Amino acid sequence: MKRRILFGMGLAALCANASATDIGVGLRASTLGLGAEVSISMLNGLNLRIPVSGFNYNDDLTEDDIRYDADLELLTVGLLADYHVFGGGFHVTGGVASNGNELKLLASEATGNERFQVGNQTYVSDPNDPFELRAGLDFNAVAPYLGIGWGNAASGQGKFYFKFEAGALFQGSPQASAAASGSACNTSTETCALTSFDVQSDDPRAQQFRVELERERRAIEEEIDEFDIYPVVSLSIGYRFLR
Repeated sequence: MKRRILFGMGLAALCANASATDIGVGLRASTLGLGAEVSISMLNGLNLRIPVSGFNYNDDLTEDDIRYDADLELLTVGLLADYHVFGGGFHVTGGVASNGNELKLLASEATGNERFQVGNQTYVSDPNDPFELRAGLDFNAVAPYLGIGWGNAASGQGKFYFKFEAGALFQGSPQASAAASGSACNTSTETCALTSFDVQSDDPRAQQFRVELERERRAIEEEIDEFDIYPVVSLSIGYRFLR
């Protein structure tokens, strides 16, 4: 909901002023992914801008000896103000962005040959009811943004513009989630050829497993706590619609 409100407010502001001001429309490549942006000249030296960026990436990731299928999803929509301090290309930028960035992790094993380090214990999967471990990282839905750059998308000489910018998205400390399903065996305490337990059951071994899973979740959250600030470097090229 916050993301839709943010985008709607910015779009309304652009539409209200579009008929009387200069507008720049461009393509954008950044560390937040690929996308587009619309800029509009509001006052002398001040532009309002809405950039949209997104990117998906899939790969394998190993964390605490667990091999995950990792799915990184980046999606941001910004509402930014570019202030051209000296009336030229140099500008400082501030604003907010809806932050849809998240990382999803899935580990599964059907043979019973691979060990999983969960918390302080080691488990193996039951081939008759394969074990799955799902983890994820999420961030604040709305994040402040600050940056500096060179280029003016909405005013200047010529129809085309180029713009470079470097800044930071203050997305807050990431929140980690972790959940599991299937059956497993604790190799530290059991003869795994003979017994296993459903990790979602009321079995005391399952209850202990969930304690270890919560310990693992907190450990992941602590390890990636420094990613509360996301560096943003962007390059844009576009076209100016001048009065």
